[in-house]
Amino acid sequence: MEMPQTLPDTVKPMPVDVKTGDLSVPAYTLTFFFTILYILIDYGRPQEILPIGFLRPTLICIIGLSIGLVFEGGLWRSWSRQTRIILLINLLIMAYIPFARNNMAAFQTFLVMISYIPFILAVIASVNTMGRLKRLVNVLILIMLYQALYALTHKGIGAGSYFQDENDLSLYINMWLPFCYFLFSQTDSTKARILYGAGILAGLASIVVSFSRGGFVGLVAMSAAAWFFSTRKALTLGITCVFVLMAVLVGGNTYIKEMSTVTDTKESTAQQRILSWKAAWYMFLDNPLGVGGNNFQKNFHRYQPRELKKGMWNRVAHSLWFTLIPELGIFGIILYFLLLKYNIKDVLALKNIPDRDDRNVRYLHQLSRAYIVSLVGFFASATFLSVLYYAHYWYLSAMIVATAAIATRLRLLREETQVMQGSPVR
Repeated sequence: MEMPQTLPDTVKPMPVDVKTGDLSVPAYTLTFFFTILYILIDYGRPQEILPIGFLRPTLICIIGLSIGLVFEGGLWRSWSRQTRIILLINLLIMAYIPFARNNMAAFQTFLVMISYIPFILAVIASVNTMGRLKRLVNVLILIMLYQALYALTHKGIGAGSYFQDENDLSLYINMWLPFCYFLFSQTDSTKARILYGAGILAGLASIVVSFSRGGFVGLVAMSAAAWFFSTRKALTLGITCVFVLMAVLVGGNTYIKEMSTVTDTKESTAQQRILSWKAAWYMFLDNPLGVGGNNFQKNFHRYQPRELKKGMWNRVAHSLWFTLIPELGIFGIILYFLLLKYNIKDVLALKNIPDRDDRNVRYLHQLSRAYIVSLVGFFASATFLSVLYYAHYWYLSAMIVATAAIATRLRLLREETQVMQGSPVR
C-alpha cells in the first residue's frame, strides 16, 4: 500500500538509528516519570484510601510536569493540531468568565480545564517510544482493573473524583474495555493476557453491579463497534455471552428489568432528561455564542419546559452534547468537532502502517481499533451524562497524538532501512 508522503504536523522529523532499530528521540525522563505518577494519582485516587490528601499530590504532579516540560524542552515537541484546539477551547471558556451569569462557576470550569494541560502536553512530549506507549497503556488498564474491582465491593461506585457515581464509573469502564479486548487478541505474553482478560471480566462485572442504564447503552454501542472492527468476531460474541451470563448471575431479574426501561421515553427519569435537552436547545437559540462553563444550570430555570416544576436551579443537562451546545455555543461546537475529526483521522492512519508481521505494527493496528471503539463507548455513554469537562476525552486525545507521532517515526524508520538496503519504499 502506498503511504502518504506528508507527515502530520504532530510529528517533527527525528534522526533514526538504523543499526539499533531505535529512534533518536529526547529522553524527557523527568516528564515521563511525572506523567505516570500523575495518572496514578488522578485516576487511581490513592488519596481516597491513604492519608496523603494533605500533601496535595495532584498539585505536586502538575508542578512536576510543568518543570519537566520547561527544563527538558518538551513544550515545543507537544505542539499539534489537537493541542492548539484544546488550548483554544480553554481560551474560549476563559473568555466567557466576565459575561457569564455565574462568574465563579465559569472561572472554576476554566481552572479545571487548564489543570489538564500539563498532563496533555507531557503525554505528547514524553510518550515518544513504543516502550513508553505500552507502559502507559498498561498502567491505565491496571488502574481500570483496580477501579472495577473497587466498584464490585462498593455497590458500583469507584474510588473518588470521576468515579463517585455509578454512571460515571460505567462510562470510564466503557472507555477502557476496548483496550483490554483488542490488546488481548494480539499479545503473546501470558502476563499481559492475564491482565487484559482480568480487565475484561472485572470491567463487565462492574458495569452490571453499577445498574447504570447509561453504562448499559454505552456497553451495547461499544460491543457493536468492537464486533464491527474486530478481526476475531467469534471472540466478541463470546465476550458478549459472558456479559449476559454475568448480568443474569450478578444482577438477576432486577438488572434485566431495569435495563429494559432504557427505550421507555415516558419513564420519569428519561422524560425529565428529554425536557432538560429541550431547555438546552432553547438556551442555545437565545444565546448562540454560549452562556459559559457550567452555566447551563444557572440559566436552566429561565428555559425549563412547563412540564417541570418551577424554579429548578442547578439542574444539569444530563448530556455531553446538550452541555456543549448551550455553554460553549457555536465556536465551542466547531472546535470540539474539529478535535474529534483530527483524532479520528490520526487513529485511522494507524491502520495504514505496512509490515503487519512486525510486533510493534500489530500493536499499533490493534490500538487503532481500541481508540475508535473507546470513542464510541465514551460518546454513547456521555450522551446521557454531563461529562464535557471530565478529563477522559482530553487525556485520550493526547494519547492519540502521541501514538500517531510514534507510528509516523516507525514508518520513517522502515523507509530509512529500506533505502539503506536498496529496497523500494512502500
